[in-house]
Amino acid sequence: MPTFDLLREPWIEVLEVDGSVRSVGIIEALMDAHKLTALQDPAPTIQFGLYRMLVAFVVDAFDLREFSDLARVLERGQFNGQDLERYADAVGRNRFDLFDGAHPFLQTPGASADPENAKSVAQLLFQLPTGTNVVHFNHVQAEEHAFAPAVCARALCALAPFATSGGRGYSPSINGTPPWYVLVVGGSLFETLLLNCFMASEFEMENGVPLWRDDSAVPPGQVRACRGLLDGLTWPVRTVRLLPGEGGECTYSGEHSPVLVREMVYGPGAKTADSHWTDPNVAYRTTDKGPQSIRPREDRQVWRDTGPLLLLRSADYENERSHVRFSRPAIINQLRVLQRDLVIAPRATEVFEVYGIRADKAKIFEWQYERLSLPRGIARNTLAGQQVQEAMDAADLVSYWLGRAVKRAYPRQGGGNDRAFGRLLQKSLFLYWSSLQTQFDELVMGLAAAGSDGDGKRADLVGTWRSSLRSEGLRALRVAIDPLDSDADALRRQQESLAEFLRGVSSLLRPAVAGAEEGRDNS
Repeated sequence: MPTFDLLREPWIEVLEVDGSVRSVGIIEALMDAHKLTALQDPAPTIQFGLYRMLVAFVVDAFDLREFSDLARVLERGQFNGQDLERYADAVGRNRFDLFDGAHPFLQTPGASADPENAKSVAQLLFQLPTGTNVVHFNHVQAEEHAFAPAVCARALCALAPFATSGGRGYSPSINGTPPWYVLVVGGSLFETLLLNCFMASEFEMENGVPLWRDDSAVPPGQVRACRGLLDGLTWPVRTVRLLPGEGGECTYSGEHSPVLVREMVYGPGAKTADSHWTDPNVAYRTTDKGPQSIRPREDRQVWRDTGPLLLLRSADYENERSHVRFSRPAIINQLRVLQRDLVIAPRATEVFEVYGIRADKAKIFEWQYERLSLPRGIARNTLAGQQVQEAMDAADLVSYWLGRAVKRAYPRQGGGNDRAFGRLLQKSLFLYWSSLQTQFDELVMGLAAAGSDGDGKRADLVGTWRSSLRSEGLRALRVAIDPLDSDADALRRQQESLAEFLRGVSSLLRPAVAGAEEGRDNS
């Protein structure tokens, strides 16, 4: 039986300080983490999956449960190699073998290796066409794919956070349809991993055990509750067993490998029955139907969700109309506590990476990766989250009236043909939103500099933002309606369109009153 030792074999790509990339095993990645910049993979889903796997490994290896545990390792400045080796011995090194007979890494213990139930290994990678998935630029048939062990291992890491539903019995990730995942970025790979290690006991959770230490069988379609943080991070969403075969050229990486995987046992895995699971890297919106994770949406740039993803706690803000509340990821709450208690020093600019895929059941439309940043002073403004979200609500209001006005300008508002002005409407909305991103960044910078006590300055910033919304919306509207024919009827519709837009956004011209709530603790 072939072996592939994930502790030692090179399979994780890491970014050096000088910008070069090399492949390492788990032990080397962690021992050198303080000298490395980041993990790297061309597929964002795999990149985040690798971070999540290593975070689970670190939490379990160093038994991190409380802030004092985390502070101790952070103060040391690097991971202790002897502790890592002891952990591997205690778990059993065979459990980090990709092809172990009893406990293959990140696969299903005891799953049958019967090739009669085998499927193409291509199903491990979301971006490859298999079954009814659409063929884009890759024209290799699913049964022709053969992956090197390193490729398979990386793909397995992405299953737990990004698996979608689709097909009989196939459930999505423990978070349902994959949401946005927010990663706190540190000054090195060492810091990034530790800043994303969630201290479960501080938030009344158990650690549990990761999949590679779980001896329980996973009957296909089993419904069960999550048993703790590490169970959730490595959730067995699929029954998987790789079937190694003869070597050759990997159809994914193009590199030669003495062992290739062409087929695997692949089927439904566990289904969550725990509605109380809260993912530490996920933001939530709460309505009268309860909390829902925030997910990528078509034509919605991620910066527009800066408030929910990075700033807002559930008590900070509630939309006046919809009564929606938002909760930033718990890992950011933990970051604020660590900064408050001086466990880590605030950086001049805080950086976050955001990962997601936009999907409808098994159909994946796109994957997304963005970097968001916050100025250091934003944490000192206890009203920042509310102010940022109110600013975005105002921008959404203008977007709504812009859409209505464009429709009003065209005969019968496009009646009888839903696509009569769809492309033009999309173009005008894109022009509007793309013009606002830089101004939004300036607003956030200004709010950070103003702090909680600069009421007058904050009111000026909000007033400037609202004026920009009106002017940019009006500009986008004119771009959309100016090409209309110049006959009397067209001119009338143009004037009606402009009037409707200006009436709709008139509330933005009223004096902006900054929130006056006092005494909030933003730690």
